[in-house]
Amino acid sequence: MHIRPLAVLLVLTLFVTQLPAVFGQQSSNNWSAVQQLKTNTKLIVKQKSGGEVKGLMIEATDTTLTIDRKGKPVSIARADVQQVYVSEGKAEKGKWAAIGSGIGAGTGAGIGAIKYSPDSDDSEIYIVGGLLIGVGVGAVSGLLFGQSRRKRELVYSAF
Repeated sequence: MHIRPLAVLLVLTLFVTQLPAVFGQQSSNNWSAVQQLKTNTKLIVKQKSGGEVKGLMIEATDTTLTIDRKGKPVSIARADVQQVYVSEGKAEKGKWAAIGSGIGAGTGAGIGAIKYSPDSDDSEIYIVGGLLIGVGVGAVSGLLFGQSRRKRELVYSAF
């Protein structure tokens, strides 16, 4: 029986890369972690019905979680809560808009370069047009994507 070194190396690499995920997981089915959160902490609550509620922490009792959603208190029964996340940080809209602009510029210029023909008089306009359109589309896409990106930390899971 001959064991191939590449196969063994791939299995070991896969195993080693998954170790932090296995040992780094903490038990997140402890409701007392939700009860210990400070008032006005930004929360994202996923419900068992599939809905998602975002708001600021007011209080958590043994049976309910109350959050402030757009100035109005919303009480959610603990039995209806599937997961609770703490949302941290600001959305990095500018960063993602710049990344999107760069990707869009490269893609647009590439598409324009495909249409370019040295035999045609005005074919250079395809590269410039593709670049400009790509920058615009990429910036808007990046902005929208960056608006939704915040760090989420799982505090409670009903699983």
